[in-house]
Amino acid sequence: MRCETLENLSEHIKKEKHAISLDKIASIDHPFLDSDETFTLLSVPSYHEHKNNIVFICEDTYLLTPELIQNVESKFKTQLKHRHGESTVSILLLLKAVLKNYSHEFETIRERMNELDLDPAIDAIEYNGRALRKLTDRMESLLHVILQIKEREIETFDTKLISFDYEVLQTEARYWLERCRSHAYRIASLRTKSEMKANKELNDTMKKLTIITTFLSIAAIVVNVPGSIGAILGIPALSDVYFKTHTNGLLIALIVTTLLSVLLGYAYWKSLKLRRS
Repeated sequence: MRCETLENLSEHIKKEKHAISLDKIASIDHPFLDSDETFTLLSVPSYHEHKNNIVFICEDTYLLTPELIQNVESKFKTQLKHRHGESTVSILLLLKAVLKNYSHEFETIRERMNELDLDPAIDAIEYNGRALRKLTDRMESLLHVILQIKEREIETFDTKLISFDYEVLQTEARYWLERCRSHAYRIASLRTKSEMKANKELNDTMKKLTIITTFLSIAAIVVNVPGSIGAILGIPALSDVYFKTHTNGLLIALIVTTLLSVLLGYAYWKSLKLRRS
């Protein structure tokens, strides 16, 4: 029986007289399994608009799986004829659908990592790192639930009916979990690239500042040397005595000192061998 909303499924559970809080279970951010002799409850969150995917099995099978489980009859006609066939197939299809959903999320994260290889922005790297950690945790929990269902020999889930499909599911879950774990090293590599890029940008900035500071220092020397000489020679007590009748000589002295300052400043600039990258 398919339930359209969480409230609708809660009503069915209350009718079966089970004290289960679906709101708390739906808030769990990783796959969750609970069962005893009277019921089985499986909750598996996924990455889409309707993220709650729950199977509750008591006397009947109740599903809250928006668009994840479809065409059950056409795919497993033989299995559905057996006792617990419906509950077994429903759980299998839910786990397969969620694993496919997780794999799509992994590919999305991987594509973003490929873009970050070209432009390693630290904020985007940290965002993808958090997304990958969350996905890895979910993958680990999903694999744990898959193994737990089989090991606990839950009455409402008969692995003999879908033994091959279930083995394939376990293998695929292990494969995607290992891919998630291996890409954690890519996050560390991207962080290193980002740090190298930041250090290069910092070095380039410091080099530019050094060039600007050096240029301003040389310009100050070019301006200050003739200015200082002119100020000294322009003192009235000196100019009246020595340069009152030699104005041309004062002018020539200022021009010569200015040219010397420019030449010496240029020679100093070249000796530093500064290059703009």
